[in-house]
Amino acid sequence: MNVDPKYSNQLSRRKNQTGVTLIEILVTVVISSIGLMGLAALQLKAREATNDSGNRSQAIWLFNDIVSRIHANEGASFSYVTNGPYACREIPTPCATYNTGIGTVVSENCSGTQMADWDMFEVACGSPKANGYFGNSVTYLPNARLDITCANKQAVCDDGAALNIELKWQARLDTESVTGRARTAESGELVISDIITP
Repeated sequence: MNVDPKYSNQLSRRKNQTGVTLIEILVTVVISSIGLMGLAALQLKAREATNDSGNRSQAIWLFNDIVSRIHANEGASFSYVTNGPYACREIPTPCATYNTGIGTVVSENCSGTQMADWDMFEVACGSPKANGYFGNSVTYLPNARLDITCANKQAVCDDGAALNIELKWQARLDTESVTGRARTAESGELVISDIITP
């Protein structure tokens, strides 16, 4: 059987293309997978950045809260000095009425020093809650640490002296995770600080 020469070229080309379609599909799947993994990583980093943005808002709110409380209680401003990160310990005398989630705690009549103790506890630790209730801003700020020191180390620090307020917390997204450098104790640590005069 004789085949017309113009048709024999087409038949031989079809035989040469067998299996090329599977390789093309495999290459397309690999390239698409790499692209989708990149998009997933980008989405994860965007989510972490969004969380950090929310944490920064909480930190600014807490920072402004303690500054306002010091201004309102300037007669006992020295009582706010911690000289190191404030340690949450036993609950001081409640100087503000608050809700625990299952009931209300009524405030006591407090002195300026007692008010300073309560303010530091409420801002740095949060008002006490019961049965797993939440509602304190500091609860949502990872590793929050509040430190208040006298601004002028050489001068006598008493009520009315300038105070250095520093609030630190841990970011979810740190530069080491982006750059690949070795992590340290300060990796991802963010700080807001200011010197105020009560």
